[in-house]
Amino acid sequence: MLPCLSSFHPDRRQFIRTGSALLALPWLESLAGAAASAPPKRMVSICTNFGLYGPSFFPEQAGRDYQPSEYLKVLGDLRSQFTVFSGIAHPEIGGDHASEACFLTSAKHPTAGGFRNSVSLDFVAAKHVGTATRFPLLTLSTQDGSPLTHTTSGAGVPALYKPSEIFARLFLAGKARDIELELARLKRGQSVLDRMGERFAALKPRLSAHDQQQVADYAEAVRDMEKQLHADEAWVQKPKPVVEAEPPSDALDRSDNIGRARIMLNLAKLALQTDSTRVVTVFIRGMDLKPPIEGISEDHHGLSHHGRNQAKIDQLRIIERAKMAVFRDFLAALRDTKEGATTLLDQTQVLIGSNLGDASSHNTSNLPILLAGGGWKHGQHIAGDRKNNTPLGKLFVSMLQRHGVETDRFGTGIGTMDGLV
Repeated sequence: MLPCLSSFHPDRRQFIRTGSALLALPWLESLAGAAASAPPKRMVSICTNFGLYGPSFFPEQAGRDYQPSEYLKVLGDLRSQFTVFSGIAHPEIGGDHASEACFLTSAKHPTAGGFRNSVSLDFVAAKHVGTATRFPLLTLSTQDGSPLTHTTSGAGVPALYKPSEIFARLFLAGKARDIELELARLKRGQSVLDRMGERFAALKPRLSAHDQQQVADYAEAVRDMEKQLHADEAWVQKPKPVVEAEPPSDALDRSDNIGRARIMLNLAKLALQTDSTRVVTVFIRGMDLKPPIEGISEDHHGLSHHGRNQAKIDQLRIIERAKMAVFRDFLAALRDTKEGATTLLDQTQVLIGSNLGDASSHNTSNLPILLAGGGWKHGQHIAGDRKNNTPLGKLFVSMLQRHGVETDRFGTGIGTMDGLV
């Protein structure tokens, strides 16, 4: 299902020659076929794995007349563009940072022996998009590490974390020899799949009914891969969009996680605007380093484990307000990008949240969750029971249905999210 992200090497001189003169075309209604007269639906999932300090994130009042919390005030005039949730979580996941692997899946007990993850929200959404874009799914991270995205079998999909590499794969053309090598690689993959198909057919008469079902499931995955290989071959031969932007540097201070998050979200916006992808996941990983922010004297991880020490909490709030400002700028950039009669934000559901409700105690209940854009009627606080949380999977069902996926359940969530209009 996922595309093979080819290792093209950027031709810097060619980029400089064209980059300042050309802009990538966004989705244009006048150039869309009759079957594509409406802008496409998109989805962005963002996880910040050190949580967000609850008293500063959650409003006290429910409904549309809530008073914005300290963090929500940072989002300013975007209030009508998002819904904030409380009393929502994945049931029976358990504590510790291992829960980050389950943020988009809802698989239970990640610290248990023999744990096997399940498919993630973004992977299901990307499978629905299929080969309509060069990259069905773009999964990004501020640092290398464990992934958020998981396939149908629960296997993790490594995220891209080097900004210059991401930019090159999205926007810089490869040299002719690079393209030839990529096409040859794809053809080799196709020939392997052909041989596998012949072996499946020869093996089938010797298998039990259970084993035949196992092989049928595997063959379906192989067919999905084959479709993607054909799509990859076609995309390799198509020119990439050109954007009026300098390739980002990889030399950013490793401790500057806020700066890295801003770069990743800027790349995500460009990828969506050029219709290079319609599904993006961004993992904002916490750091065991002191961020270069005025007023911060300790490392981020240590501050997240504040133990109710007010001095630590005050510093943590400074970091998290800066993070909320990055979210605000990303949402505002989507809102300010016109697409037909609507905006990019109107067509893009943006999930922002964390796998931890209280990072200080590694608690995984009452998660800080915000959903923006996507055409929903926003501007409210949907407050659930903070002791008996609503399954977050119900929100995922709503998001998938909005994305065009026909389903009434996802993970531990059955049915859609109450109150989301």
